[in-house]
Amino acid sequence: MALRMDPERSRRLMELARWHDEWQQRHGVDDAEWTPEGATAEDRKRSPSPEAEREYMTRAREIMGLDPETGHRVE
Repeated sequence: MALRMDPERSRRLMELARWHDEWQQRHGVDDAEWTPEGATAEDRKRSPSPEAEREYMTRAREIMGLDPETGHRVE
């Protein structure tokens, strides 16, 4: 039996994926192989600024129906 995802959750996840792609392109972030533990000095130069990370998380929380500041569910 196939599992069915809630249509609203599916819509939000697709929007989140689009936002992630847009954000990565705008900030020149390529996280395919990057992990903080194994990051080199060159990797750190390509990592997003704290401001860019906040921008991402704020919008991601909004997309998922969470409070942008606290991350608590608002719906």
